Amino acid sequence: MQPHTQINLDAFASHLALEYADLFKTDPDYAYSASRLTPEGLARKMTLALDAGMGNKDGKGIQRTCKHFGIPYTYEAIRAFLGEK
Repeated sequence: MQPHTQINLDAFASHLALEYADLFKTDPDYAYSASRLTPEGLARKMTLALDAGMGNKDGKGIQRTCKHFGIPYTYEAIRAFLGEK
């Protein structure tokens, strides 16, 4: 894994955890996830799944994180940001 890849993975997961923490508190759609996982745990799981091409990008947390980093909300752009060539 290239060094910039790990930096981007960590940055994406870290910001996504902040978004999930907010969503767990304010959005009833996230109640089930909040009862099972920590924001950090879910963020890491989703980031790694997206990087592997197996995650679902359709949640509010992913949308907000893409907006934060200024990357298009597409699988191709997310994977490029995470280091996939």
